[in-house]
Amino acid sequence: MPDDEESLSAWYARREARRRPIGERRVVSLQAGPSRGSHVDPQAPRIVQEWDGYTWQPVSVADDYPAACRAVSALDAAVAVPVPGFNPLGPGTGRHRKIPT
Repeated sequence: MPDDEESLSAWYARREARRRPIGERRVVSLQAGPSRGSHVDPQAPRIVQEWDGYTWQPVSVADDYPAACRAVSALDAAVAVPVPGFNPLGPGTGRHRKIPT
């Protein structure tokens, strides 16, 4: 094989790195017409689709965009929890306070 040609295994590895992972999900609006951004009519019903390696397959239907995002996201939203007694700047007011060292 000439030096300027890529080996088949290297080509296959590069190709697999570019491919969409199986099981990836997306949200599509059920409105007629071309696809639009999620900010356009967020109250419209949405369909959740999953990539099976060949085509997008329907998985579920959601009432609106936020519900569809919750269906797509596998992770629960992080909840901010206040830490009692923690104040990095200490007491006092002022615009340009320094962090105590």
